[in-house]
This record gives sequence, C-alpha cells and structure tokens, in this order.
Amino acid sequence: MKKNEQTDQDDLQWQLRVSSKARYARLRILPFGGLEVVIPTRFPRKLVAGLVAEHADWARHQLARQAQLCESISLPSELRLGFDGSTTAIRYHSALQQAQGELFIDPADEVIEVEAGDQRAASAELRYWIRQRARRLLPPLLQDISTQTGLAYNRVSIRSQRTRWGSCSNRGNISLNDQLLFLPTDTVEYLMIHELCHTRHLNHSKAYWTLVQQHCPAYRVHEKRLGQSRNLVPDWFLFDLYAGS
Repeated sequence: MKKNEQTDQDDLQWQLRVSSKARYARLRILPFGGLEVVIPTRFPRKLVAGLVAEHADWARHQLARQAQLCESISLPSELRLGFDGSTTAIRYHSALQQAQGELFIDPADEVIEVEAGDQRAASAELRYWIRQRARRLLPPLLQDISTQTGLAYNRVSIRSQRTRWGSCSNRGNISLNDQLLFLPTDTVEYLMIHELCHTRHLNHSKAYWTLVQQHCPAYRVHEKRLGQSRNLVPDWFLFDLYAGS
C-alpha cells in the first residue's frame, strides 16, 4: 500500500509516502521533487514531524543545493540515446508570442525543430519526443524477447515513471519507462526479461530468480547497472518529470 500526503513544518515542506515495502522510516530528496518522508505501514504518523525536525538542517541544506542545480539546468543542443546509439540535433526557435509550444520533427528524425514560449514548454515537448520514440522502439524489442524466451505477456504500455524502470501486473500487462532509451541496449533487454519473468512469478522468489538466470546468466550485473542508471537520464528531463508533471 502506498499513500501520499503533503504537509509542512514552518518553512520546510515534505511529501509523506506510506509504503508496505518500507522496513524503516527515512527521508530522501527526490530529484527536483523536494523532500519525501517514507514510512512503513505501521509507523506512527505522530512521530513523522519529530523525525523531520531531527533532520531539518540536513534537509534544508540538500534542498538549497537542489534549488541551485535547478537554476543551472539548460536545454540540450542534441538528444543522445544510449539504447540505439543515436544522436539527434535540436533546433530551437524563438516564439515567445505563442502560448503553447509546438514540436516539429522531420520524417528522418535528423533534426528536432522546437518552437516554445519558454524553457518549461520546450522541455515538455522534448519529453514528448522521447515518449513517442520509445513507443516506436521498445514494444518490438519486447515482442522479440517474448518470442525468444517463450514468456508471453498481454499488453505493453510506455510511461514516464519516476521510480520504476518497468512493471508487470497480475494480468500480464507490462509497463516500460520511456527513460529506458537513455540506457544501453543490453540492460534494456535484461529489464524486459525481468518483467517477462514476472508473468510466471509475480514475486521475487527463488523460483523467479532461477527463471531470470535461465534467460540472462549475467542478471546480477544488469541489476547493479539499473540501480546506478538514473544518472544517465538528463537533468532537464528529470526536472520536467518531477516539477512539471
């Protein structure tokens, strides 16, 4: 179970998340998303304010650093995708008189033409380009891996997720994060194997990991990579994902 709440203490605001997977209470600074307090299901709510107060100096320091980083974020001159090794140039046009941004992509994807009223609108349009490309590239690969492994799934969807690279429902529906395009192909393939194995075992039991190893002997290497791959996602993308959504 997960539950989100927004609260504050003097000048310090935070988001409270109740998670059945959490073993203990903790504070974390979300990428461009402020302070989050994660507590286990049975953790007393009345203790949360005290927990935040105890670590308030640390939280304010980290949030101040985050604010400075936000001010330094700039839009890219090109989009580089680790998934297919492509580099696509971006051309920005001044269109401050327009209330809405428009994104123009040539048929060959050789250049992305962006017209937007401000940086926020431009970054949102670039995220849209990423999502559309992910919808074009990721499902065919998932289908190929499904055929190779004999692990069938029901449907696939592409989303911009903040914490998960992918997920599988009890109905065999697989969701893939569009940010996978920033990762190396072999790691993306492993993530797909990981989710396809959940169509047989909707858990992380010994039987599940045995099946994963059967289809990807080097799964431990890719698990470690996935845990370290958030730094491959550009800051402008994360800022729009957390602050703009």
